[in-house]
Amino acid sequence: MIATLGGRLRRRLEDRIVLEVGGVGYEIYLPPIALRALEGATADAGDKASELRLVIYYHATRDQPKPVLIGFTSDLDKEFFEKLVTVKDIGPMVAARALAAPVAELAAAIARQDEKYLRSLPGIGPQKAKNIVAQLQAKVSKFALAREGAVAEPVAGAAAPADADGLRELVWEILVKQLGHRPSEASQLITDALRRRPDVLSPEELFDEIYRGQAAARTRS
Repeated sequence: MIATLGGRLRRRLEDRIVLEVGGVGYEIYLPPIALRALEGATADAGDKASELRLVIYYHATRDQPKPVLIGFTSDLDKEFFEKLVTVKDIGPMVAARALAAPVAELAAAIARQDEKYLRSLPGIGPQKAKNIVAQLQAKVSKFALAREGAVAEPVAGAAAPADADGLRELVWEILVKQLGHRPSEASQLITDALRRRPDVLSPEELFDEIYRGQAAARTRS
């Protein structure tokens, strides 16, 4: 299984690239969000080629034995993609093509059940939009809080904490290290959410309350 690849950009095609790693060229399909993130990268046959590091989703099945590599510029984008792939009738290539906007924007549309927005995405028709909302609405609040350009970092102790302090600490680390919020901003978001709902017991519930609070504030303004 290939999890990450780092090497020189040797060729750029319409929807994929060839990345040379240790003398081997890997053809990697890039979703629209990854293509935009790498617009400034240059392909070259010599030493002037851009050095890239991509997070990889490796796809191969019995029906499709030829491996397909899908590349992302952040762990967070790949994590959201993996949520999409769990939806009925959404395969890896459909999910990749649908990533035509920042993950936070897509997640916010799912959270507010905006099927019209989802139908505007490449490859997503009415039934797929309904399936996405039905299966992911309660699972995307964390992604809806992501700052554009945020680069996810591993967070230790990702299991659900057993106490309130552990819950605050875990969610704070994800807000700061994965979602790009300032430390003081993350602390305030958590405090406000717990003031509104002191009975939350899991990180998912706390992220959901933080997102609801932010969505309500945007509506008021």
